[in-house]
Amino acid sequence: GGYFQFSAAYRDRTIDAVHSNGAITISGGELKISSGDDGIHADVSIMIEGGTVDIVKSYEGIESKNITIADGDLHVVASDDGVNVAGGKDGSSINGRPGQNTFSAASDSKLVIKGGKLTVDARGDGLDSNGSIEMSGGAVIVNGPTENMNGALDYDGSFLISGGTLVAAGSAGMAQAPSEDSSQKSILMSFSAVQKSGTTLRLQGADGETIASVTPTKAYQTLVISSPELKEGVTYTLYSGDSKVVEFSISKSVTWLNESGVTEANAGRPGMGGGMGVPPQRPDAKR
Repeated sequence: GGYFQFSAAYRDRTIDAVHSNGAITISGGELKISSGDDGIHADVSIMIEGGTVDIVKSYEGIESKNITIADGDLHVVASDDGVNVAGGKDGSSINGRPGQNTFSAASDSKLVIKGGKLTVDARGDGLDSNGSIEMSGGAVIVNGPTENMNGALDYDGSFLISGGTLVAAGSAGMAQAPSEDSSQKSILMSFSAVQKSGTTLRLQGADGETIASVTPTKAYQTLVISSPELKEGVTYTLYSGDSKVVEFSISKSVTWLNESGVTEANAGRPGMGGGMGVPPQRPDAKR
């Protein structure tokens, strides 16, 4: 337990607020973090299983080769990626010491979300895994990015979702949805134009119940929603404020949408696409 506040600087350079060359486990208490580099960084793994983590400023919010979120209330503001698994090398090393922030074998790296609540505000990727992502519980809300060279969701391997609620609003250029072989249904809505922030988006079921509701805090052009309440063969309606955007029925694991209705995902690597109006992701795009 307890309250901890971190503001990280080393002489004239910013450094990670919480850093380990091994593993970090957070199981309780309250952390308020401000850093010019990573909010929380571990070379091997990060486990968050309780407590409150409020990263009010960071370059990358939470970064490690493997990250597991099992419980807790997490708020992350990042000028680059919000949550980054095996992200390579950035400015985290002090005085150029090697090995502090160099990841390898990204294919065996993973972001695992089992529970808790995670809210991300990112200028770069919201959830970025240079390995894979698994989500089986909890609630995740992603706002950002607004630039097309990043995505609210960005993964190299697979994103298998089997539980929990995911809502991610971001740009269109590199938009991804969870993997097609996920057991839980998802939608990716692609708008023909950039939408302003501040208007509530609501996904409604056939009998009027609200499946998901979010008010994006940034401009966006794509919206991903995944929920245990989404069922095959059921008709749903997406509203922006009081205005009906689109009505559709789910027939696949991932339903790709635009304002006209159901469309097809673009060809590309697993999980990538976004339907009409969303350009293909460059295979050599910087992570």
